[in-house]
Amino acid sequence: MADRDIKNLEPDLDAQFNEAFNSMIGDVLADLATETNSPVYTGFLASSWRAQKSQVRQKDRREDFEPWASIKRNHDLPKGGEGWKPKGSKPSDPKIKPRFSPPTFDYKKGCFIGNQAEYSSYVVEDPRIAKYVKNDIKNVIDQNFQEKKRGAIKLGATQKKVLFGKGSKKGRKYTGTSEF
Repeated sequence: MADRDIKNLEPDLDAQFNEAFNSMIGDVLADLATETNSPVYTGFLASSWRAQKSQVRQKDRREDFEPWASIKRNHDLPKGGEGWKPKGSKPSDPKIKPRFSPPTFDYKKGCFIGNQAEYSSYVVEDPRIAKYVKNDIKNVIDQNFQEKKRGAIKLGATQKKVLFGKGSKKGRKYTGTSEF
């Protein structure tokens, strides 16, 4: 039995690392797609974060994708009796809808996380993005790579006296569990 477990150690660890790595990537993309961690005008930039196996190219123009093209167009046009909006004013209805789902990655090969919006190279140094990358991403990594207790089926079966640890108040009897 122990011999079989040792032989499965490396594949099991690889599977755990891959699961943690892919979970971390999903969390980073979700965090970047927020107004807290990305600048939001129409929401296109925050919606254009992507993870892939090669470098992410900044090629997508906001004008080519709905609903972001309409947000900008409708914001700049006069409505009814209104005049033009001041240049640089923010639309009241930005839309953050992540456009890309991450594929599954192998932690040994790594991945690239970037933004596919055409103008993203000008915005990447925004203080919100820099703060997230410098400070907050460490917490996401730590959270995803901590060992997680796997689910198990437990059945309450016996009474036992607990003398120390959790639930040890005055040595009362507690129902124990058997794990399958």
